[in-house]
Amino acid sequence: MAETTRSFRLYRGLVLLVFLLSACSSRSSFVVQSFELNQTSWDSLHIATEFLYQPLFNAKTSVSPDVLVYTVFSADFDTLYVGDGTNISLPDRRLSDRERILVEVCAVFQTMSTCEQKVISASPKKVVAEYAVDFPQDSPLNDKGEVELASVLQRQVFDSDQWEQIRKPSGKELSVKIYVEKAPDDYIRFPITRSTTPFALNRYDGHRDLRYQIQSSMMDSDSAVVMFDLYALMSEEPSLVAQERIVVRSKSVEQRTIEVRELVDQAGAVILSEVSGRLGSRRAYIFLIDWSFEPLNKAYLAEFELHWQDAFRGEWSDLTGMLHVRSDGAEGSFQFLRGSETAEKRWNDRISTEYLQLDPLFPERERDRERDTPASGTENTTKRSSRRSQ
Repeated sequence: MAETTRSFRLYRGLVLLVFLLSACSSRSSFVVQSFELNQTSWDSLHIATEFLYQPLFNAKTSVSPDVLVYTVFSADFDTLYVGDGTNISLPDRRLSDRERILVEVCAVFQTMSTCEQKVISASPKKVVAEYAVDFPQDSPLNDKGEVELASVLQRQVFDSDQWEQIRKPSGKELSVKIYVEKAPDDYIRFPITRSTTPFALNRYDGHRDLRYQIQSSMMDSDSAVVMFDLYALMSEEPSLVAQERIVVRSKSVEQRTIEVRELVDQAGAVILSEVSGRLGSRRAYIFLIDWSFEPLNKAYLAEFELHWQDAFRGEWSDLTGMLHVRSDGAEGSFQFLRGSETAEKRWNDRISTEYLQLDPLFPERERDRERDTPASGTENTTKRSSRRSQ
């Protein structure tokens, strides 16, 4: 008996399921048969649609809906158009580069409704700019600068490889990103609001990290390469338009050259006094060959030649060496590399070592430093112009 009751319930359930499926499959339907979008230009769109209605017991037939609405959305789902017109104007000039445009059709026939969507794209766009940055190159403590910009927004001509100017970019679309070339993750960004835009780094988030990177780079290599990237927000991600690369130094190359030449002249005079004839020299010349600066030590490494003519016999001699000295003239040493026969003999006889340790090349600066430094005790010292290494 129980088995019969269970079979009857199963049969009743199957009958009910078949009835429901039959009812669903036999309902009247209303669908979009075709939905065609035809762009005749970037600024216009023609829409063509057809609809099918299938009654419960009759064949499909084309119908005109009772209500028809076309809606066009931007990528941000701003409504660009709502209506039943088939020729639509598109605001392409204010849309982003290849921005996604959603076109939706919805229709109502009798008590039934249907909708369908398609996607098209706005025109390709780009910013063309004349771009320049004024930023101090020899004063890293000055964080103010100025951006000069003349820019236009262009779009690709419809069905062509040519480009046309459409408008000027807005302040929301253009920005500058500033960072040190070796540390691009620490940066600041600010908008460009006019053709001449002044800026101060300390006004923006991230300026402390950027300042740290600038100072660290200058400690490592006496310079920092600061990048100024101009970006345009023409799509979901900003696109790079132009770059300015500015090398910031505590001193310019010209200033460093003047400083190292002064150090070489002072060192050359000391060396000349050690290797010239007993009666001195008639004339002498110094030729700076090459030099570099060591930021961490604040020191120069300079190779130079010394040529001189003895006062007694008028014989010319020369030597070449390497000077290593701090920028203030302290802790200097000169390495003999090569020289004429007379120069090499005098060097070996009088100095006898490869390196000549130098006293401060600017003793007056040393005295000023000592006078400005509180003394913990007194000490009598006698300094010579040079001292030989042991």
